[in-house]
Amino acid sequence: MEVGRQPAELSKEQREQLHRAHQHLRNTSHALEALTVVEPVRGRWVAAPAPAEALDAAQNDLHNACREFWRVHRELLRCDLPAGALDE
Repeated sequence: MEVGRQPAELSKEQREQLHRAHQHLRNTSHALEALTVVEPVRGRWVAAPAPAEALDAAQNDLHNACREFWRVHRELLRCDLPAGALDE
């Protein structure tokens, strides 16, 4: 991936926009992880699987955050999307 602009060249508002895109992607990834990666804890109840609707919503949120992340990167850093990054 080649970057056309460096983060240092961005305005404060643009750096904040880039930070928000990164943070949103991180948050949605953590939310999906919380639904799918439940570690058993000794002496505690077994966690019930998350409802399919919750998993679908979390996966949609992650997909949308990923698309927004790359949109912001293309717009602000003038970089191309890596091949296969958003393959369905």
